[in-house]
Order: sequence, then C-alpha cells, then structure tokens
Amino acid sequence: SLIFKPFLHHLKALITSKNEFLGIWISLLGIMTQLLGDKPRGERRHSVEAPLDREQLLLTTKELGSEHLRNAIMVLIAMGVLTDVESKSSTDEVSSVTWSALKSIGYLKPMLEEWQVAARTHPDK
Repeated sequence: SLIFKPFLHHLKALITSKNEFLGIWISLLGIMTQLLGDKPRGERRHSVEAPLDREQLLLTTKELGSEHLRNAIMVLIAMGVLTDVESKSSTDEVSSVTWSALKSIGYLKPMLEEWQVAARTHPDK
C-alpha cells in the first residue's frame, strides 16, 4: 500500500513522461519480485485463534502485495498503458517488461492468466 497509493495517485502525471514512468514502474516491479519471490502461492493454514507466526505474516504480506499489484495492473490496462504483449508490436516496452517480470514471479502464476485475459479483452483494443 505504501508504494502503490502514491503510484496510482500520480499515474496520470507519470504516464505523460514515458521514461520516468518506465523507470518507476521497473523499480516497483523489482520490489514486488523480491517481496513475492519465485515460489508458487502456498495454502493458508491460519486459524482465527492462533497467533500469526513469521511464515503466516509473510504469506499475509504477499497476499496484500499481490492484491495491490493486481489493482495497479488493472488500472494500467484500463488506461491503455498495459496491453497484451502478443497483440502489440514488440516496441511496446512497458507491456514487454511488465509481462516478463510478472512471469518470473512464481507466486503470481495462478493469477497471471486472469490479468493477461483482461489485457487481451480490454475494449479499447
């Protein structure tokens, strides 16, 4: 939330300068890659009565981080900034970099297809 709220708040201004936007977006994707890691999404085993242990706290952080990332992805798709990489020419650097980074994050694998379908079926295409 700390990085996504200001990012989304200033997104309209950011996308007017492609180089600045791309630099910030690549940095944000790098942070999310480190946070989420390459392991697939695990099962949640927390009960309401039990205190959170370190593993459950990390899993909760990953879930929240991936939800904020999903929101940013959907906003970028809605604004036409992010497209399905197969439907555009390879010169669409934002989409190319984004999908490449997202595919490298194992935690996101179950969600990735939904996001790509949203980009593929966006009405502005």
